[in-house]
Amino acid sequence: MSSVDNERSDDAPPQPPVTDHQRELAAQAMNEFEMGQYVNCSKTMSQLADARPTDVKVILNRSVALFYQSQCKAVDEFRHNIQTVFTMARISPDLSEKSNLDDADYAVVYYNKAVILYHEKQHRAALSILEKLFKYIEPIDEALAQKVMLLLTELYLSVHQPFDAWRMILNIEKFLSGKSQSSQGDKDKNDSNNAGAQEALKAKLNLYKVRCNLMSKQMKNKKEYKALQGNSPPVVYVKAYYEYLKGNLKKAAKMLGNPPSSHLSPSTGECLAVLYHNNQALINMCLKKPNFGICQIRDALKFNEKIMRDAVPNDKARPPLQLSYVSQHYVLLYNLGVLQLHSQRPSLAFDCFVECVQVYHRNPRLWLRLAECCIMFHRENNDVDREHRHKLEVIQLSVGSGFHHKLILGQGVQKDRKVSASGGVFPTLNLGFASFCLKNALALLPVDSLDVKSPPPDEQAESGPPPTDPVLISAEPGNPLRETEAANLRCSILAASAYVALCENEYCKALAHAVNLLRQPNLTAAQRYLGHMYKGEALVTLDRIADAIDELNPEKVIDISTSLPEANNDQEKEQDGLAENRTSLLKWSPDSVTVAKGLMQYNLAVAYAMRTDYDKSLRALTESSEKVGSPIPVQMFYLKLYLDLKQGNKKAAINVINEHFGYISRS
Repeated sequence: MSSVDNERSDDAPPQPPVTDHQRELAAQAMNEFEMGQYVNCSKTMSQLADARPTDVKVILNRSVALFYQSQCKAVDEFRHNIQTVFTMARISPDLSEKSNLDDADYAVVYYNKAVILYHEKQHRAALSILEKLFKYIEPIDEALAQKVMLLLTELYLSVHQPFDAWRMILNIEKFLSGKSQSSQGDKDKNDSNNAGAQEALKAKLNLYKVRCNLMSKQMKNKKEYKALQGNSPPVVYVKAYYEYLKGNLKKAAKMLGNPPSSHLSPSTGECLAVLYHNNQALINMCLKKPNFGICQIRDALKFNEKIMRDAVPNDKARPPLQLSYVSQHYVLLYNLGVLQLHSQRPSLAFDCFVECVQVYHRNPRLWLRLAECCIMFHRENNDVDREHRHKLEVIQLSVGSGFHHKLILGQGVQKDRKVSASGGVFPTLNLGFASFCLKNALALLPVDSLDVKSPPPDEQAESGPPPTDPVLISAEPGNPLRETEAANLRCSILAASAYVALCENEYCKALAHAVNLLRQPNLTAAQRYLGHMYKGEALVTLDRIADAIDELNPEKVIDISTSLPEANNDQEKEQDGLAENRTSLLKWSPDSVTVAKGLMQYNLAVAYAMRTDYDKSLRALTESSEKVGSPIPVQMFYLKLYLDLKQGNKKAAINVINEHFGYISRS
């Protein structure tokens, strides 16, 4: 609500002077609105509108009163009335044609429109309006200017732009300091109320600062965190999130307390039960309890469905604006997919992620997770080749007897491999679709810094200093990715791409991905090992045996840890307090350097065999089988029999068959 006076914009239609009776009606309507008597306020404003039918401010205030009278449910009518105000005032709805904003009441119109867009989760549209409105913040009423800046801060956090939110917080603090200095000599009976409001606002701004730090993962700045006071749910959950990022998982779970009630907050539209069970599920995932986390996420989904039924009790009734878009379904579904993937359920995880694609299609992590579901469905882990069922397939059949006794060997572990004929466009659990997902994931990452040529010094001087804010890449529903996290994600995508290309018989692509992977600066030791392995396998299949032998040198394998490399620049060192993903949540195979060398030697033996250097191949295979331990992967039996037969060493082949497959050879 705003006051009625004689001031008008140059663009607005001329208005008759305001009479004393009209001023009394305006003051009465303001009092009724502030006291929550919206029905009486609407009637008073209707009387004023009859007297001043072309007054833009009266039409706006009457629209606000009617909207509150409907308990914020008549959203379409309110939106139509705002559009009517834009038309009557002859101003642009998106503020694109307004060169100055001398009239505060027109700022109220834009603010009201932004509030509607904010509650309808159209954050980018609301942000576009308020960013333009902020340019004209000086002539706007102080109370409205403060609301505009607070909503801008909330919007920046909603779209994961913490550095812009931080700058807006500084603007608010500067605005408040100037306001306090100007009113330093004006003290009255409301000083205590004003002081309480100022303290509440300062606490809110401090909470915003902590949220900005956590979103940008600036963990060293503890000043704002220590200044958090009270036990309100926002403060408690922010403190728990801080401990979660620090790696103090049990402490974070303890801080969340007991399960809260499942009621829906009528003012914010939040349900603490949904937040609680979701947060506990993520903590349990990091504690390597994904199955327990799945149960908690399912509880969160049940509570989410309940609050949706509470907000919309029937199809005909419309909920208030602040309760119209309270569902957290896709956020919870994304987290459920991650938990299902960690619990070795790729099919269930895939269904969750496919549904999330329609909302979070610009998240490169989501596309990688889809590809990982396909890969896990294709091959559960690296130890499947040691299983007894595969060993039974080495010798499929025994025919004849005596001198005519024959053994029929199997076709190998890749006998059932099928290359996708659909091109991977349709969402199915196959490697063709995995390749499609990995292409999307790479395309959504920023251009690789290794591919960007630095401009000449003259051009650098002309372009000016680089931006001070770190680059953040959107990854909704999670926090944005820093440059280092995007680089780590690129390594994971390239490793998966090389593997999928090998399985799809696209050896040139596999080689290109492996080469690109090995040149990345922040590889983990395990990823470097995979890069050399995939590159060597691709070179073997491309008949570049000499290059493959150099690449598959087992002496190069000195570490296979999954820990991220240490920070090597100031920006990364600022994140040293962050404990996220420093080690793998899943057991990685091979789990020792000795076994890793043995597997590398097996591939080296294959390379020697391809070059018909059977003696070297047999020596490498023998050393490999000793290092990988028992049970031996089934591929080694195939290669051993092949080498013995190619060298004419029939007796050695018979010994292998009698030792490992005697139950078939004697039948």
